Amino acid sequence: FTKTFNPSLLQTASHSGSKAQASQWLAKAAQRLSSPRLSVLATRIRLDAFTKVKAAINEMIAQLGKEKEEEIKHKDYCTDEFNTNTLQTQKKEQTSVELSAQIEDLELTIKQLGGAVDALKSEIAEMQVQLKRAGEDREKQNKEFQTTVSDQRATQKLLKAALTVLDGFYGKKGGALLQEDPAPPPAGFDTYKKNEASGDVMSLIEQIITDAKTMEAEAVRSEEDAQKAYEDFVKETN
Repeated sequence: FTKTFNPSLLQTASHSGSKAQASQWLAKAAQRLSSPRLSVLATRIRLDAFTKVKAAINEMIAQLGKEKEEEIKHKDYCTDEFNTNTLQTQKKEQTSVELSAQIEDLELTIKQLGGAVDALKSEIAEMQVQLKRAGEDREKQNKEFQTTVSDQRATQKLLKAALTVLDGFYGKKGGALLQEDPAPPPAGFDTYKKNEASGDVMSLIEQIITDAKTMEAEAVRSEEDAQKAYEDFVKETN
């Protein structure tokens, strides 16, 4: 009301009231005196007062209309701000919900990764144990290989020496027997038996030497395979 109240309107109303009294007095005087001029003057005064009051009322209506428009604008502004704030609040709440879900997912992922890390640590520890055992087994296998190869080579050397001795012994004796006159059948027969026996022994020794070489070759191949398998295992473990 304070915005729409116009003090000039009271002044206009007061002034109009005075003019109305004056108009009434002149109208009565015009009737009493039968004066057309006074009647016209009274009418003019009344019309003048009405015009000013009407103008004041129109001014007040215009001002009220302006204030109404301002109030509408202010209300629309407040409504827009409220809607904007509501929308922003909803967006923030949605963002908060999404962030909470992401945090839960990340926490679950961290927990799962922690379990995977623990499992990997256990596997690594087990692999280290297996690697140590494999190294110890490889060392034992290599020692056995060295012993086997050494034994087989010593056996071959010993048998070759024995074969050389037997070959020299029976070879010389056989040559001497051939240079002598042929002995009677019984004696010759005995000689041939001795030569056959020497041949069997030498063949057996040669077979043993061949077997020793075969065992040595097999031991070397087994050692190479075992060493390669161990190296592959070390690479996979590391």
